[in-house]
Amino acid sequence: LEAMLLRIAGGYVPALAESRAIDLDRIMDPIVLPDQGIWHPCAPEIYSTLGEYQDWYDKEHCPMAGVPIDAPLIGVILQKSHIATNDNGHYVAFVQELEMRGARVVCTYTGGLDFSQPVTN
Repeated sequence: LEAMLLRIAGGYVPALAESRAIDLDRIMDPIVLPDQGIWHPCAPEIYSTLGEYQDWYDKEHCPMAGVPIDAPLIGVILQKSHIATNDNGHYVAFVQELEMRGARVVCTYTGGLDFSQPVTN
């Protein structure tokens, strides 16, 4: 949010833009999420394929979280807007609860309201 406000102020507020009081080159670039992906609250990134996700999940996360590799797998469909705005506390709690009860979890999201694509993929 801070980066966005600084970019707006540095580019569109005449006094700041003319004086170059804000160095736009030093402000972080926006993070653009893919329209569809696989998300986990502990993952270092959003995954584009189930294979990439399972590689991280099975080798790194499951042993650390105490989730058995042979546990049942539960798929969850999320809304991208909650992931993009970091308004994901309810998703985090849900995933943690499922894992605490011994399940493996894969969460996929899509940008639209048509959830048929994540289901079929």
